[in-house]
Amino acid sequence: MKMPAHISPWLTDEELATWVREAPTLDAYKKRLAIWLTRRGPFHAHKVSELLQVSKQAVWLWIKQYNQGGPDSLDRKGRGGRRRAYLSLDQERALVERLQSQVAKGQGRKAKELLPEVLEAVGQNVSVAYVYRLMQRHERRRGPATAKPMRKLDGEDELAPMQAPGIGGLPAQNQTLG
Repeated sequence: MKMPAHISPWLTDEELATWVREAPTLDAYKKRLAIWLTRRGPFHAHKVSELLQVSKQAVWLWIKQYNQGGPDSLDRKGRGGRRRAYLSLDQERALVERLQSQVAKGQGRKAKELLPEVLEAVGQNVSVAYVYRLMQRHERRRGPATAKPMRKLDGEDELAPMQAPGIGGLPAQNQTLG
């Protein structure tokens, strides 16, 4: 059988035990305990994963992170959420309000037309998609859409208003024209 994973000697055994006990969260405690069990046991990754009720891949990842970067490398934050926040939420809100006032005045109706002001506010090169996501984050739309008029059906003088159960004045499937 293969030897258990090697743990780099970043800390002595006593320092490692203290480091495990001082874990601030349960998640950090599991990660640190996995390192300690692998070094002191010595246990294989599959046994450590059984004991801690985590996946074997997670144990291997934690061992790799510890060996490469030391104890602090396990305390990094995850990658979820917005990773490229060019502006704070308050700054974004102010920018969206300015953009909305431009749209209300008719100065910019499309995201591409609003892009220069966004580029100036952000201070970095961003795409048109960023403008769309910015507006979506703040639940704003570019203004009222212009609806195309419905065409008349043969024999109709005016467009019928929307009615239930039929749509647009048309009868539902079980109704007959009369």
